[in-house]
Amino acid sequence: MKNKSETDLRQEFVAFVETSPQAPGQALDDAIVERIGTDLSRRHWRLCGKLTLIQILTGLATLSACPQFGLGSGHLSLIHDLHRGVSPIMFYLICGLLFVSLGGLLSGLILQHNELAQVNRWRYRYFLTYAGLVYLILVLIGPEAFVASSLAWIPGAVLGNITGFKLICRLLRQLS
Repeated sequence: MKNKSETDLRQEFVAFVETSPQAPGQALDDAIVERIGTDLSRRHWRLCGKLTLIQILTGLATLSACPQFGLGSGHLSLIHDLHRGVSPIMFYLICGLLFVSLGGLLSGLILQHNELAQVNRWRYRYFLTYAGLVYLILVLIGPEAFVASSLAWIPGAVLGNITGFKLICRLLRQLS
């Protein structure tokens, strides 16, 4: 194989630049647009599944350390002091806020940029639905959840998730 001289390479480049642009064709354009659309817009069920898995794992981790619904084995004196020192409604609101915010924080760290943008559009509906379903599960398996004041856990959980999620999204946006 013969190496091309610098003059030959320059002439080939000039000929390339001077040629008229060629369109790749409508079929290729459509395939590219479809591929980009698929990459940017994840399937809702798949993204919800990923987000729910993050939420469940962090929820189980916090429940194992928190005696909130009578399920955890945690014996943190700070939580017991908080439980005795504030009204039950405030206690459940604070616990929902603190312990569920970990799921929102980790979701913001684990999900990809395009997934974050998609979740951001429907975060209120998702986090409210998630908190309501988790509360129903806790009512079924936790003896303490039958207390009416424990309903305050739901807004605390929603607020904790949204706050954690938005905090991470803002931090990531500032870093990029």
